[in-house]
Amino acid sequence: MMRAKRFAVFLGLATAIAACGGAQPAPKEPVTNSPPQAETPEDPLGPRPIPQASVDFHPQVPEVFDGPAGSKVWLFSRTTLPIVSLAVAVPYGSASDPEGRSGLAYVTADMLDEGAGKRDPIAFATALDLIGARLQSHATRDSSLVMVDVLAGKLPDALSLLADAILRPRHTKKDFERVHSLWVNALRARAQDPGQVAQVVTTASFYGWDNPYGPPTDGTVASAQKIGLEDVKRWHQRIWRPDRVTFVITGDVKKDDVLAMLNTAFAGWKAPKTDPLPIATPQAPRAEHPRTVLVVRDDAPQVIMSVASASVKASDPDYPLLSLANVPLGGSFTSRLNQVLREDYGFTYGARSRFNFQRGEGMFVARAAIRTDAISDALRLTLEQLRKLAEEGLTEDELNKAKAQVQSEMVTGYGTLNGVVGSLVSNAMAGLGPDADARILARQREATGEEVRKAVSQHLNLGEATIVLVGPREAVLEAFEKNGLPAPEIRDTDGRPVGSQAASRRP
Repeated sequence: MMRAKRFAVFLGLATAIAACGGAQPAPKEPVTNSPPQAETPEDPLGPRPIPQASVDFHPQVPEVFDGPAGSKVWLFSRTTLPIVSLAVAVPYGSASDPEGRSGLAYVTADMLDEGAGKRDPIAFATALDLIGARLQSHATRDSSLVMVDVLAGKLPDALSLLADAILRPRHTKKDFERVHSLWVNALRARAQDPGQVAQVVTTASFYGWDNPYGPPTDGTVASAQKIGLEDVKRWHQRIWRPDRVTFVITGDVKKDDVLAMLNTAFAGWKAPKTDPLPIATPQAPRAEHPRTVLVVRDDAPQVIMSVASASVKASDPDYPLLSLANVPLGGSFTSRLNQVLREDYGFTYGARSRFNFQRGEGMFVARAAIRTDAISDALRLTLEQLRKLAEEGLTEDELNKAKAQVQSEMVTGYGTLNGVVGSLVSNAMAGLGPDADARILARQREATGEEVRKAVSQHLNLGEATIVLVGPREAVLEAFEKNGLPAPEIRDTDGRPVGSQAASRRP
């Protein structure tokens, strides 16, 4: 009230003053002094560069020539750094394991660095350390290989140690017992990891145990217990023959020099008179309807979901197109599967898919760890995305992004010597030529959307898919039922059937 009265008195006085004084002159424009414009300091880094248009990457093709005793050498010279990376491989992996001895190639590869020549395991490791070399050995489905990284100046010493490991392994009982014990413990631990169980069971269920690709690469506890030291000795001697060996060498070394080093290190190596093992090229199975598999893990807070179907060999003309299509499907963080299952619904931390790169007929697999309460919807959405890709293909934007990504990944791989070796040795063991990377990338670069759609439509057949769920029984059975899928087989953690009857929901 008091504020209102004061305002009224003030307004009355102002009106009276205006009436007495007549019109008032217009106020002058305020004078403002604008501060001087500061000069933009010169960028110490110089003018900002203008990005150039992207250019097509063309992978360098390695030089191929004969090595010692009938072996082959793929040489990729790069003299920017005084480093050499190399791999020595034979096309015999777990797909070549004798029946009932799955894991033999795996443990034989694991024994490669357990002493050689006059050196026991510790002396052998010390000799590698003294020249700054790193040696790794392992087996895949299609190959057994050993890889070495070393300074170029120490390459002769590294090749001498490598030749000892391949030609003169010690294979002592004591060392084998230690390696074998660690191997069996790792296999037992594998059964407790739902993610590893999903991988093993999906492959075993899809291919079948009688297929060379079916058993796990590292074997099972049961098969490991059948493998002894004499098995390893015979297997090593049988597969490591020079007429089946490919040397893949990258780095600061020239052809004449590397050939001389190889001939010195592997002097006296001769192929045995016996015929070599046949090179396995397994076929993918065909089914008339979808197959479902359950691995019961009632204590699991998530369900590991795998959807698998038949694919093609790495050498198939359609493989580059399928690999390209996989980028926007499940081969990147911005893929369709990741967008729907993670971003839109929050069912998972991430979903991925791939078309296996194999010498024999491969397998497509999409996989994700799903919240147990959401598995029914997640399975439905996954199958919808796969069907949509097969029917409609990629959008123009997806196709262009996929082309950019496969080139970027190739450039990244060829940016390191290890990346080059890994890619080239994979190509060699898959039966591809030394120019495979260049041909695959060129095919992907020129691919049209219709070509990609046709390839996916032909090779991604959900009517014969194998769907594996690892998780709580009731949630999994409900998911299969709600999606109109048949009742699942129950399998153990190695992928072997449990009982002869399909599972059914409890009443």
